[in-house]
Amino acid sequence: MDSTVIYRHHIAPPRAFSQFSHDLIRHPRLSSDAVRLLTWQLSLPDGARESLSRTAERARIGACAFTRAKRQLKEEGFVHERRLQGPGGHWVTQQLVSNVPLSAAEAAKLLARMPVHTPSADASPQVAPSPRIPTVGTPTPPPTDGHPRKDPGENTFHHPAEPERRPDPEPDPAPQATEDGGSPVQGVPSDGQKLQL
Repeated sequence: MDSTVIYRHHIAPPRAFSQFSHDLIRHPRLSSDAVRLLTWQLSLPDGARESLSRTAERARIGACAFTRAKRQLKEEGFVHERRLQGPGGHWVTQQLVSNVPLSAAEAAKLLARMPVHTPSADASPQVAPSPRIPTVGTPTPPPTDGHPRKDPGENTFHHPAEPERRPDPEPDPAPQATEDGGSPVQGVPSDGQKLQL
């Protein structure tokens, strides 16, 4: 019977590395996407404010997988969120990511010590609202092409005068037969006569 033996070799990196508990990496109720999302977040430098959704985007975790991973991390106590109103009435969602599971009370204490940042301080220029500028400028009255403006109650429909129509000429009266039975017009034979040349 064949058996497989695995050998491992690793060299500790001199810089840019993170240490994670084996319990976190091998967690039985976290999917690989959840572990990747959590380890990516924990490897960010101190003071980074990258949201979980942005991390998922950078880690190429799809929308459905992200939703499932985030739900698992929240259920296991690695991620906590709270929504509150900050300065200027802006609503802010605070996310707390931890390398150990925290209870809701422990997370609430930690979040209470965190400063509330306004969205404009953290948002990129594409996301921050810009000042409203009307797209069409100030209202102006419609042009009158040099004609004086008329009172709106006055009838402004001026149709050009129609040319005077002459009555249609009356048709010639019906031809009448002559005494000899011929046509009143010379050279045109009456019925039954032939024209001879």
